[in-house]
Amino acid sequence: MSRSEKNKDSVFQLNKLLEVTLKKVDQEIIYRLDKSIPLINDIGIHLINASGKRIRPLLTLAMATQLNDKSKNPILLAAAVEFIHTATLLHDDVVDQSNLRRGKKTANIIWGNEFSVLAGDFLFAQSFELMVETGSIRALSSLASASCKITQGEFQQMQIANKPNTTKVEYFDVIGKKTAELFGASCESGIIVANGSLAQQKAAYDYGFNLGLAFQIVDDLMDFNSQSNKMGKNLGDDFKLGKTTLPIILAWEKSNTSEKKFWDRTLRELKQYTGDFDEALNIFKKYNIFEDCKLTAQEFVSKSKISLEQLPNTQFKEHLIGLASESTQRSK
Repeated sequence: MSRSEKNKDSVFQLNKLLEVTLKKVDQEIIYRLDKSIPLINDIGIHLINASGKRIRPLLTLAMATQLNDKSKNPILLAAAVEFIHTATLLHDDVVDQSNLRRGKKTANIIWGNEFSVLAGDFLFAQSFELMVETGSIRALSSLASASCKITQGEFQQMQIANKPNTTKVEYFDVIGKKTAELFGASCESGIIVANGSLAQQKAAYDYGFNLGLAFQIVDDLMDFNSQSNKMGKNLGDDFKLGKTTLPIILAWEKSNTSEKKFWDRTLRELKQYTGDFDEALNIFKKYNIFEDCKLTAQEFVSKSKISLEQLPNTQFKEHLIGLASESTQRSK
């Protein structure tokens, strides 16, 4: 991305506006990890350094700051949100047997599954300490509920794996819990500690939830995108594992008998041969699956932007609208 393109990027602009506060979040994270045993600290720092744009804590801070909350509470919540997200990444990589995350070796590859799972458990526990310190039961309730639903979503994702005939309703329920709930709670909790109205709290949650759905759909598409190396992951990982994602579901709905036999063999039975991934891409192209997925993501983006009408007209709101718009165009 060129400098001029970067200056137009809403995440970049939000990072600039919140630069001082974000540094305090980083300091809080480092302080909490330093208090733990050295190995947990090493694993936590490794994952956080590989976590990309830190969208979720950024959303928490942006929501609170536009209501002029300059207390420490949004900082504590943003750190908690990052710990929750990082914990889920640790657990996801163990379940998925992943070996790369954003171009770096995953923690389970470096330290092993046992240490990775325990480190994730520690980060979950640490996030609740941070939430309690805000003194806001409502914020604690929001993020605690999201944490429970993330685990439910992970269970449900495993249950629909290798089932290309999964319905869209089932899929949206899974990604709603697995991904979108934390986006929603990250936004909602920021408004809660800033003493926003109930209408503003709901608006923030709706913005984050719908944004999270769009993000996950785009992530699903990236597994079949030749530019996925920008994410630091292997192309076709989801396909090789038989994961049921929106491109697969839409392709199954449109496939003829012969093509459905292909999906049954490659995904349900996991009998995959050289050329199968390219054949999957050919079926997607035949039925315009990528375009359909992008349209679905854009529908959720539109809903997220409409919900922001309840919030004040600030530069933060402008960049939150921009972030939603740009979410379907990202390549990492």
